[in-house]
Amino acid sequence: MKAKAQVVIAQLGSPKSPKVGDVRIFLKEFLGDPRVVDLPPLLWKFILYLFILPFRPKNSAEKYARIWNGKSFPLVDNTLSFTAKVASHLPAYIVKPAFLVCEPRLKFVFDEWEKIPVEQRPNRLIVIPQFPQYSESTTASVFDILAKNLEGRVNVPSLDFVNNYHKLKAFIDLSVRNIEKSLTDSKTDALVISFHGIPTRRVLVKNDVYYRHCYETFKLIKEKVKGIGQDQIHLTFQSRFGSEEWLEPATDSYCEKLAKAGVKSIAVYCPSFVADCLETTDEIGFELKEEMHALGVQVKHIPCLNDDDEWAKAFAQFIQAYAEGSQKEKEQLFYDIPDEVITMELPNQSMKSKPLTPEAKKVLKIVFLTLFLDLVGFSIIFPMFPAMAKYYLAVDSENFFLKAIFGTITSITTMGGVTNDAANIVLFGGILGAIYSFLQFVGAPIWGTISDRIGRKPVLMISVFGLFLSYVLWFFSGSFTLLILARFIGGIMGGNISTASAVVADVTDKESRSKGMAFIGIAFALGFILGPAMGGIFSTVDLTAKYPSLIGLGVNPFSTPALVAAVLAFINFISIWRNFKETLPEDKRGKGTIERTSNIFKLFKPAPYPGVNGTNFSHFIFLAAFSGMEFTLTFLAVERLGYTSMDNAYMFIYIGFLIAMIQGGYVRRKANLVGENKMAIQGLIAIIPGLILIAFTKNTFMLYAGLGFLAVGSAMVIPCQTSAVSIYAPAEVQGHVIGVFRSLGSLARVIGPIIASVIYWKLGGAYPYLIGAACLIVPILMIKNLPELKKV
Repeated sequence: MKAKAQVVIAQLGSPKSPKVGDVRIFLKEFLGDPRVVDLPPLLWKFILYLFILPFRPKNSAEKYARIWNGKSFPLVDNTLSFTAKVASHLPAYIVKPAFLVCEPRLKFVFDEWEKIPVEQRPNRLIVIPQFPQYSESTTASVFDILAKNLEGRVNVPSLDFVNNYHKLKAFIDLSVRNIEKSLTDSKTDALVISFHGIPTRRVLVKNDVYYRHCYETFKLIKEKVKGIGQDQIHLTFQSRFGSEEWLEPATDSYCEKLAKAGVKSIAVYCPSFVADCLETTDEIGFELKEEMHALGVQVKHIPCLNDDDEWAKAFAQFIQAYAEGSQKEKEQLFYDIPDEVITMELPNQSMKSKPLTPEAKKVLKIVFLTLFLDLVGFSIIFPMFPAMAKYYLAVDSENFFLKAIFGTITSITTMGGVTNDAANIVLFGGILGAIYSFLQFVGAPIWGTISDRIGRKPVLMISVFGLFLSYVLWFFSGSFTLLILARFIGGIMGGNISTASAVVADVTDKESRSKGMAFIGIAFALGFILGPAMGGIFSTVDLTAKYPSLIGLGVNPFSTPALVAAVLAFINFISIWRNFKETLPEDKRGKGTIERTSNIFKLFKPAPYPGVNGTNFSHFIFLAAFSGMEFTLTFLAVERLGYTSMDNAYMFIYIGFLIAMIQGGYVRRKANLVGENKMAIQGLIAIIPGLILIAFTKNTFMLYAGLGFLAVGSAMVIPCQTSAVSIYAPAEVQGHVIGVFRSLGSLARVIGPIIASVIYWKLGGAYPYLIGAACLIVPILMIKNLPELKKV
């Protein structure tokens, strides 16, 4: 006989075993689901693979071991048993279990359905996720996997997807039955209805209905439970993950408050689960129980409905009514609560750190891409500096600019008593880098001020197209003069970071400014990681070896990386042209002139905005000390540890990864709560032990420990100070003020390496770091005395 429908009871699943390896596989798939963690995919993969999967599985495995019965876990056992019982009440239906991250999976259910002879195969599929309240992170994940498993199949059934049953009478009534039984078994001072939490952002920004559904379930249970006062029933949320703000109140901290209020016995029921699992059996039944026991409070975990006979029978009736009943019969299965009642009663959720608006996120993605591609194009040349020096000395040794650069290098090294050809070649790259930074210093306030006058989009388009042209010149730079011209244009155009920073200031308010600025830091870090790597890879492709005729056009062994950088810049230009919407309205555009002269001391002219000067100068001192460290670091690594070029590359990749993680996680979410100036001070303090460790480093462990402090500290300082200066500055001069700020930063990157190099060669390798650490006391004191940031 042909079944009326095939029903799939869909559940999350559990690891294969409590072994660390099995738990890691489980977490990799579970946390890799973009519905579960909705951060930008690239950023989240870095966090997941570098910081979570190496460490979290061991801790999670210990928890899973506590609920392991030797063969399986409660969630799997209860779901399989429940499904079998439901099936026994539905002989006219095919009822199958399916899990998202363990066997049997949804794919297996479809495979089995396709094997049924056509004349007996049900044409209707009813999928019911075992999450009573809808949430993007759970129910929507089931739907995505369902849709993915239908792809490419010839025969697709008629599909019904039940996305919630949080007001189902059977679910509510049987939950109340379980609770009341627990209340009669032992004295209870408080009943906590604990739901699984989700980030508050999902509710307030993405409008996930989960919180509303939770409250409706809570309200129904609360109204029907007898044997305890209404004022003794509490709504909480558990199972937090990461550093985001989650729905409040938190179960553990709320129970602590109850304990302090004199409560001695707490019963906890978790109606966001229908089958007991790690979050109920261990998190509530073990961990919370232990925590509260230390406070003299008894905690009793009330089991979920699991495979209860009445629940299985009632759920089967629900399925049958859903499949065969009229609309009225379906509605009668659920309790009705008027929407206006819930809207009026629903407690407000808020975020201390204001989330970015969807419009701001869209703009930030474009700015992120712009800066990321800029930095890739800029840093792609780094690995080639030594080889380029040798190449141009061989083919263009009489070039005026080349002789001038190596004359300068010789003067510097002679001053330090050094006559090492290898050091001279490495310094060649440093000089080219300093030239680029100096030109950024010149260009940043110009671009920033122009953008204040004519808008951000024209400036971004002009500067990015200029970068494209600079890479084209580099492609044809058989002459060293053309290479210098390319770097000259690139440096001037690279000053557009001030405009990009002003765009962030345009689309964020003062409460979310540091989050936006953190995106700039992440783009820099990732660009700095991938740029040198791409440079190393593409420098192995010598176009002149394959096509010797190109030499006459100026194409050289380093033209392939230039071509890649040019393509990236052109893609960036097209992206801005098509997708970027102007962020500075005409009525906010300044009417002043460009406040820029050839006198660099004009940069140090006090600005008429409280807080701006202190932030600018503290940042200048910090960055001079920090860039001096960056510049001499490779020398120290070679001298002390015998590092190769590849070892140095790994070192900078390590720094870049840490910066990206800290800025993408901690800074982006916590800067507004901690305070930009306070976090900048924390970062500066963190850098000091890092510099001291590097000064006395004798092995790789000491070096990487020091680099860890430096990366974490700088990841906190740079975006927070950028955010602070934009908050201190009025809206109409954001571009100019941030331009001066960035320009001072570029100047610091010119001066810092020069001073550090002289100290290094005169006094020894440890002194640039020790003196740099001492210098950081100055910006710490300056920031401490800055006026309070007013975020209104």
